[in-house]
Amino acid sequence: MNEQMHIGDLVFAVRRSARRKTIGITVDRDGSLILRAPVECPSEQLERVAREKLLWTYTRLAEKKLLFRPTRPKKFIDGEGFYYLGESYRLLLIDQQSGGHRTVPLKLQDDWFMLCRNERPRAEQHFITWYTRQARGWLRTRVTRFAARVDVQPRAIDVRRVGFRWGSCSPTGQLNFHWRTILLPPEIIDYLVVHELVHLREPRHSLEFWRRVERAIPDYLQRKNWLSENGGRM
Repeated sequence: MNEQMHIGDLVFAVRRSARRKTIGITVDRDGSLILRAPVECPSEQLERVAREKLLWTYTRLAEKKLLFRPTRPKKFIDGEGFYYLGESYRLLLIDQQSGGHRTVPLKLQDDWFMLCRNERPRAEQHFITWYTRQARGWLRTRVTRFAARVDVQPRAIDVRRVGFRWGSCSPTGQLNFHWRTILLPPEIIDYLVVHELVHLREPRHSLEFWRRVERAIPDYLQRKNWLSENGGRM
């Protein structure tokens, strides 16, 4: 029978492992709660740790609800809004447009996203390509600025889909950011950049991790909370 622990209105699935030395809580993508512990850890100790982490657990559950709430599919019609660096720009379908010596399917001009009408069936991919290109340039600049402040040097920077996360740091020192990062306001992007840079020194979200983040961005907590509350609509 699977071991469970009920604390208030929360249900934790208890997973014990002979290799584990500490107690930890995981909030899965679907909102399920897992309490990981050493094999011989007493239930009383598990319950005490779970109760001490209740505020953290409820905060993570709230973030999951915001992050995975359904979003309305884009229709790519005139006047529809699209975020870029925290601002919403309207879409305008046009017959044709050029960029230098070539025709471009999508560009941002005069506070409008302009999309060639005949490219509308491929609009989603055009937006992803455009956002990815902008994100690469923006993020490289910000990583260079904050790397000196954090006193680290990433091996590489990439922009791509990274699942349900805004960013990640690989064991080899590569920073990966979701292309949707470029939809966020600049100060929130900076928080994400610092967050991943600090992971090069502190792999876990330890007290020292957050101290290093705070040294680079003193108001990081406000930015972190903004992302938790507003990131889902991006």
